[in-house]
Amino acid sequence: MQRAFVPVMVVVLFAPCACDNGDVVYLPEDDGGADSALASDGSKFDGALDATGASDGSALDGLGDGGGDATAAIDGAMLDAVAGDSAADTTPSDSSIEAADVSSPPVDGEAGLSDAEAGGSIASRLLLSYNGTTNSELVAFDVASGTVAGRLEYPGFIGTSYVGAGEPWLLEQFRDVVAELDPTQPWLVRGSWNVALTDAVDGGSSYSDPVAAIVGTATKAYVLRYTRNEIAVIDTSHGADAALPIGSIDLSGLVQAGGDGTVEMTAGVYDPGRERVYVLLANINRTLVASDGYTLLCSNTHPTVVAIDVTSDSIVDLNGPADGVAIALQGFNPAWGQGALVYDSTADRLLVLHAGCNGVAEGGAAGALQNRGVEEVSLFAATTTMLLDLDDEAYPQGLVYVDAHHAFVQLDTVYTWDPTIPTLGVPVPNAPQAYDWDGNGNLVGVAPRNGSDGGPVGWDVVSVRVSDGMVTKLGADPFSLTGGFLSGAQLWPRP
Repeated sequence: MQRAFVPVMVVVLFAPCACDNGDVVYLPEDDGGADSALASDGSKFDGALDATGASDGSALDGLGDGGGDATAAIDGAMLDAVAGDSAADTTPSDSSIEAADVSSPPVDGEAGLSDAEAGGSIASRLLLSYNGTTNSELVAFDVASGTVAGRLEYPGFIGTSYVGAGEPWLLEQFRDVVAELDPTQPWLVRGSWNVALTDAVDGGSSYSDPVAAIVGTATKAYVLRYTRNEIAVIDTSHGADAALPIGSIDLSGLVQAGGDGTVEMTAGVYDPGRERVYVLLANINRTLVASDGYTLLCSNTHPTVVAIDVTSDSIVDLNGPADGVAIALQGFNPAWGQGALVYDSTADRLLVLHAGCNGVAEGGAAGALQNRGVEEVSLFAATTTMLLDLDDEAYPQGLVYVDAHHAFVQLDTVYTWDPTIPTLGVPVPNAPQAYDWDGNGNLVGVAPRNGSDGGPVGWDVVSVRVSDGMVTKLGADPFSLTGGFLSGAQLWPRP
């Protein structure tokens, strides 16, 4: 039976898992970790995977059709070979604010600035996040040289990177901290802000869990906080250390009856043409679970999209003469991280990936899964359409949109998808467990390396050619921490 998982407060976990429980949505632990009721061997869901990548509609040069026929082969002739240095291993595969104080200098023989940066451009870095038991780590892996350019260790057991259109960010989620990173050396903190505010919900989480830092103007960013009802507004015009927000935007009036008291800000995007930040609100009820204690049940709430006018920091009425100010969605329980929401500026729409929920069966048990899929939100018409039904598929981890005919959907593995077709395409062979799209026909990310007993013993940094699954090994074991879990993989700058 398909089930739906409750978001895990809301850092995206990358734990090796041979899961066959896409029909379950489990209840999150308040500490942001994987649910303690779940087996770590993957017999039940042991952490969500994320597919964060380009969402600006950049072209997918040479990718084959990938549309409706799930048995069709990907046309390898349409993709160029993987570019890399001759040393790369290229084989087909079978298988308080202390952040700035603990950042380390470049390692692995790197000199800090690459040749590209010395010439005025920014080198491509894969930002990898790893969460340990007490500290976490951000690693900037230099794609061209195959080495770690720098790393940043910070306090707290959950956190991840967030790649905006113009700058990378570090989200120290347990500590209520967001940090703007240096664009050329994204392991160095340029400014940090404490976004705890004072709007904790009675009986709710002890920390606000920032999930996004969206730059709306040259001087302001909007920090979405999953366990709170106010957006923190911060001044980015100059470097800061533990600065406080300059204001907040109260969304508590949008809390729905039947919910859990919070709107669950999940993701957001900035539309520069309208000067608006669009925010996705999950509006789930994390206390409404099946008799097993962890399966999320459908409530009488619904996710919504709201808009913030960045010129006045006020909520925009998206409904015209109709009641309310938000656009109500058809799906339920949006996925986690940046892979939950895509802005397609060409078609003037948003795409939302939903994880769904379970109905109620006899005795309070979990019933059939429903409302899992990809939904289109037309910004000019304020209407919604379900584009892809995933009720019979594994748990959705993330959506990477490339253009009108090319996207990637991560379920039990990564699938190609033509957004004009209501069915998934083919799986990408040997897809990394956490990845980003490089704009040149490859998924760049990390994959677990297994030992002789089949268990994971480390991580490989890889580039996988979408057309045929050809794997180029770029490096190995980039993390200095152990005993934790992977929580992010994003390319900076965006392709």
